[in-house]
Amino acid sequence: MLIIVLGLISGLLLGITGGGGAIVSVPALVYGLHMPMQIATTMSLFVVGSSALLGTILKRKYVAWGKGLIFAILGSLFSPVGSFLAKRFSESSLIASFAVLMLIVAVLMFKRSNAKSPPLNNSQPSAPKKTQWLVVIVAICTGLLTGFFGVGGGFMIVPALVLLNKLENKTAAATSLFIISLISISSLANKVAEIELDVKLVLIFMLGSLLGMLAGNYISQKISNKLSQRIFAAISALLGIYMLIDSVLKFAV
Repeated sequence: MLIIVLGLISGLLLGITGGGGAIVSVPALVYGLHMPMQIATTMSLFVVGSSALLGTILKRKYVAWGKGLIFAILGSLFSPVGSFLAKRFSESSLIASFAVLMLIVAVLMFKRSNAKSPPLNNSQPSAPKKTQWLVVIVAICTGLLTGFFGVGGGFMIVPALVLLNKLENKTAAATSLFIISLISISSLANKVAEIELDVKLVLIFMLGSLLGMLAGNYISQKISNKLSQRIFAAISALLGIYMLIDSVLKFAV
């Protein structure tokens, strides 16, 4: 029962914001079901990938397929590097690193919710070369984070698509889901052969996540981007603080 609830929350957050499902699912699996970090990050990819794929189908009319595919290819090339690096860290180091990531995400999302930006549309001129290189850097970082932490990287992808690729928020969120689904599948191909997973647990978690995605997609149409971003920031901050305190206490023992 608990694993369905955790999956629901993860899918809900992904459906509302276009990213962030793993920010909830990884700590939920580590603390709620007492899974090792390596297993939790791998299982998280199943959940995030399947939910993002469903979200892509639901929001398909908003997806910028070409830009999303280029972003996903770049990210997928670097996700194995993230997986390789993750094996070189201890369990407590991974948890502490994930906690720091969550706090950074919380700050960025809160700042983004307060930012005032003019409406953007796809008819604007293409980004200059300098901006295109920034997109490449964000795509590479997204792939590294997906492989290392099992996160989809939506918190980086959405603002990158809005600010650097000049996409509207709706288009950016939908395209982010497409990118996350492809990078997650790529990262899973590297991780799944090395780690034994309970298939039944994975399927139950995925079911909960898919139901959450359906609910999140509906809610996203009823609330403002600003509110969804602040909810996301608050959840990330609370979980990040808890995980950081826990990891510091474990280091001290």
